[in-house]
This record gives sequence, C-alpha cells and structure tokens, in this order.
Amino acid sequence: MEKTTVLASNGFGAQFYIPGFVRIDDVHQIDEYGNVELSVVYDDAKLGQVAQVTLGNRTDGPPLDGQTPPPVALGKLRYIGGWLYIFYYAQPAPNWQNEKTMVITGRAHDLEFYVPGLVAIDKLRQLDDYGNIQLFVRYNTANINQIHHISVTTVGPDRELPAGAVDLGLIHPYGSYLYVHYTDTIVPPQP
Repeated sequence: MEKTTVLASNGFGAQFYIPGFVRIDDVHQIDEYGNVELSVVYDDAKLGQVAQVTLGNRTDGPPLDGQTPPPVALGKLRYIGGWLYIFYYAQPAPNWQNEKTMVITGRAHDLEFYVPGLVAIDKLRQLDDYGNIQLFVRYNTANINQIHHISVTTVGPDRELPAGAVDLGLIHPYGSYLYVHYTDTIVPPQP
C-alpha cells in the first residue's frame, strides 16, 4: 500500500536510501537558504526494494533527457542569489541487502573488538577531550563466518604506521595531536 512521508533536505543536493520508494510527489521550500521538504511516496509492501534517491540541481534549466538513471524534474528553488531547477533520480541501492554499519565506541588507544564480515571502517569521530572515539564499521552479512579482530591504537606526533596498519586520521585529546590507526587479523575458524 502506498504511503507518504516528508523528508527534509537541502535543495543543493542530498542522497537518501528509501525502502519501497515509488516517487517524490511534491517539494516545498521552507527558507531562503535552499532547504526543502520532500513529499516521498513509498510502498510498505515492497520494503525489501531499497532505492538510492539522489537530489540534484541545475542553474541553466531543467535536467536533460537521456541521462541514466532518468531525472524527474521537481521545479524551481529560490535561494539568496538566484534560482535553481531541482530534480531527483532513483536507482536500486548497491549492496543494500549485504552491507550494514555498526558504531563502536571506546578509547582511541588499546581498543579491541571483533567484527564478522568486516568491509571497512568508514569514519572516525572524536567524542571528547579524553580520547574517546566512535568508529563507523561496515560489515557484510553474507560473510559473517569470517571474524576479524580489530586493534586500534594511537601514535604521535609523527604518523608512523606499523606494517599492515590502516590509518584512521587524527584526534586531539587535551590539545595534543595523535594519529589513530588499526590492524586487522582474521580469527581462525573455531572448532
């Protein structure tokens, strides 16, 4: 059954992953900075079909025909300094059924955890001045029998990576700067 929900976005561009996506019926501008509300129609009987919906814009007219995926015009957007023509296009979301993300929180030094089917650590976010961080860890549910042991640690002030380590970026606890990296070891199958 088709239902409608409202999503807020900036009209200069955004990307959504929408289960059961059917179409965007309407766009409503909410301020002069280009922010909009989108009336999104989805089918709750098709939630397993996830679409990657991308909002785009052009200054010189509606989107061109012949693009893949085909764009759907939504109208004009007014912002300080001019006008934009906004549109969206939708396509099946890549690897939606297999890849998921979990958030791991802990101290940046000597943090250890296990991840089934690790794909990548996509993002490091510092939480406070004590060295607490969040790691956004992507894993593949089709490969959960492969368990990865992840060890996170810091070095500083020079970025010296041990063999096989992956750089995660820089944090600054108490005004000092430390580089964060991790090593990944696959755990042997358990008997």
